[in-house]
Amino acid sequence: MELYERLGVRRGASAAEVRRAWQRVSRALHPALNPGDPVAAERYREAAQAFEVLSDPQRRAAYDRGELPATPVEPAAEGGFEGFDFSARVRIETVGFREIFDSAAGAPGGGAARGEDLEQATRLTFDEAMSGTERRVHLVRFDPCADCGGAGEVAFGPVPCPRCQGSGTVRGSRGHMIFARACGDCGGQGEIRRKPCGRCGGEGRGVASEWLEVRIPPGVGNASQVRLAGAGNAGRRGGAPGDFVLTVEVEEHPVFRREGDDLHCVVGVGMVEAAMGGHVEVPTPDGKVTIEVPAGTQNGQRFRLRKRGVPHPGGAGRGDLWVEARVRIPAATDDRARALLRELATVLPRS
Repeated sequence: MELYERLGVRRGASAAEVRRAWQRVSRALHPALNPGDPVAAERYREAAQAFEVLSDPQRRAAYDRGELPATPVEPAAEGGFEGFDFSARVRIETVGFREIFDSAAGAPGGGAARGEDLEQATRLTFDEAMSGTERRVHLVRFDPCADCGGAGEVAFGPVPCPRCQGSGTVRGSRGHMIFARACGDCGGQGEIRRKPCGRCGGEGRGVASEWLEVRIPPGVGNASQVRLAGAGNAGRRGGAPGDFVLTVEVEEHPVFRREGDDLHCVVGVGMVEAAMGGHVEVPTPDGKVTIEVPAGTQNGQRFRLRKRGVPHPGGAGRGDLWVEARVRIPAATDDRARALLRELATVLPRS
């Protein structure tokens, strides 16, 4: 088994992810927590070997290049008197500067983390987008673990912390420098009272399936998003849940063109109605209406129908409908029609 598999991380995992994976594995497999279990002891030893290599940037790079095999490591050196520290003998670990800075700043190693957002897409007709509708979506997501309530740990022990040997403090070395910091496994308490939940493996969540009714409000546009807060994946180890986001795709309409909350359409107007004025039937999202066009209506002239457009978000009014006149000029195909048009041209002004 290669080193990344021993810790259960991907090859591109960050140093923090490697460290958290080691903490999780060590809590679950340490021989002190699994007395008389040779399988757990062997897996703990293999995980320790993996962490020893992957936590060191140079050794990890050499391993990734295939230059360093997964070989056993020597036990860490023991330290006694250090400066003016007269505490009991403690284990000294090799750490990077990032771990030193994180410890000084109080950064958590494997604490709560917000759950991931979930996304799906749905397609609406133009009429559904105008009036609003509902969609029933199927979600496969992480829900809080039923055994540990999402905490990722259950009560245990107490037993002396195997990492700090009950002192609550560990020493980390970087070159010739030695740093003291609180033990991350026991939180500086010196004993372990909780252990990773066996059901969720310390994640605090498990896979669940659910159908969800999503209400899509009137007036949504193409590429709009409907967000349901807290309906995404449950957070790790008691973290806040993510959101569920439904992206809306709206089909085009054969008559109406949308710009913001306004609608646009083109309506044919006869030559006589355009010249003399008259009534023209216009389609709207609510049904056909009749409007009056004035005498002398020109091709491309627009008319505004207020509050016949798209509903504003939240129900605060509507946009407008803009109607563009497309004047239809008939063809004069017989002598009588041509004679009438010539007579009309002598009566009407040319401009």
